[in-house]
Amino acid sequence: ERTTDAWAVETVLLYLTRLSALSDHSSPAHRHLSLFASVVLSRLECLLGDYHSSLAALGTLYANPSNLSLVNAVFPAKLSIAYHAGVSYLMLRRYKDATRVLGDICGAMQRSFKTGQVKKLQGPKDQFQKLYDRMIALLAIVTHVCPGVKIDEVLARGIREKYGKQLHKIESGEEGYEDLFIFACPKFISPALPDYSNLSDESGSSQEAYRLQVKQFMSEMSQQRTLRKLRSYMKLYTSIKLDKLAAFNDAQEEEFLARMLCYKHKMSQLETTDEGNPLDGHMGTAMDIHYYITNDMVHVGEEEKVRMFEKFFIRGIKGNVDIISDLEKISTTV
Repeated sequence: ERTTDAWAVETVLLYLTRLSALSDHSSPAHRHLSLFASVVLSRLECLLGDYHSSLAALGTLYANPSNLSLVNAVFPAKLSIAYHAGVSYLMLRRYKDATRVLGDICGAMQRSFKTGQVKKLQGPKDQFQKLYDRMIALLAIVTHVCPGVKIDEVLARGIREKYGKQLHKIESGEEGYEDLFIFACPKFISPALPDYSNLSDESGSSQEAYRLQVKQFMSEMSQQRTLRKLRSYMKLYTSIKLDKLAAFNDAQEEEFLARMLCYKHKMSQLETTDEGNPLDGHMGTAMDIHYYITNDMVHVGEEEKVRMFEKFFIRGIKGNVDIISDLEKISTTV
């Protein structure tokens, strides 16, 4: 009975918070313990559904570039940071940051699987593949909600091949986001101490936290569905009467005006950089179109498309380097 609260959430949070605060000490052991405690604390906050605190826990890592380098040298820790930060960004409607974090780690892992380098990494290899599949599913959600955000061409092709049919059903008005999220999301937990006298109650309070997060996600996606329809019509015009656009979206003009303002609000988000603190940055937009209203006329301007030719050449250069490396390994002695 004295140890029933050994794994109580508040107890674990207390110890992890205290450990993560050891970064101020000069001892290398304290510094290492603090940094990796921050990684675990970020994961726990994400599992509890406190996404802001999950990102805040990573602040110690981004305070010093050497801290981030040290943690990233341990691949399971790097993977945990990327996955849980990606989930947190998604749930906080920070779609650009979610795409950046998940796209970077998935791109690196995809190349590691292809070259076999993943076998040399420390940690459970089967878990690497499972987390990779989950993060690809998260990328499928983010890039569908926010199509203006670009990802690596190889990853985009993989998403189309694996989830193309499911995303097409969503476009047709059918449900599909929930299945993707259930597969990709972590195992959410409740901060309440479990009822040890009724551990067989799988459908009770033990699943309440999980169902709550799925419900929250689906509530947001249901709103995105109407906004996605609005975007699809605006992509067809450079200017259109407000009442006509409202009729296309089966809404009254007054109601529709509020919906257009809602679209801008929903896609307005905080953006940070690769090395920046997750809670710092500047306000931006994830929209790939820009519109404004004057005299009951909606004017639409598509975001300027910049072709990234350098990516094509970089991929070609990397491919040539790999070929040359393989050729150098071939024995030419007779």
